[in-house]
Amino acid sequence: MRKPARASASDFPGGPPAGTLVVRLDDLPDHGGKDIVFSDGKMRLQLLVQKIGHQVYVYENRCPHAGTPLNLFNDRFLDGTGKRLICRTHGALFAPENGHCVAGPCKGQYLRAILVEIRDGGIFTA
Repeated sequence: MRKPARASASDFPGGPPAGTLVVRLDDLPDHGGKDIVFSDGKMRLQLLVQKIGHQVYVYENRCPHAGTPLNLFNDRFLDGTGKRLICRTHGALFAPENGHCVAGPCKGQYLRAILVEIRDGGIFTA
């Protein structure tokens, strides 16, 4: 399967307009993950933010296999090694740098990357 184009959060129903603060970098926990939900009252967009070292990755928080969020109940998205994003529903593993599923039921598919800007100590939709 081809890697989907990076998307603007505003392209999704319930997604925020460009320039919206997703999260401040200082508000990310030590493990670097954060589940963020935007809603317009009818539709919602769920994002995952994962910081690893100095890199920040933002994806739609939706497994391509089952459509479920990668996390089940908290802001943790990394596997036990801290190197791969993991879907807690079926154990699929994703490369954080490009969202490519490297193991599990959706192997070869991708998470949808969200366009963001990092500035002024925050992550903003682009």
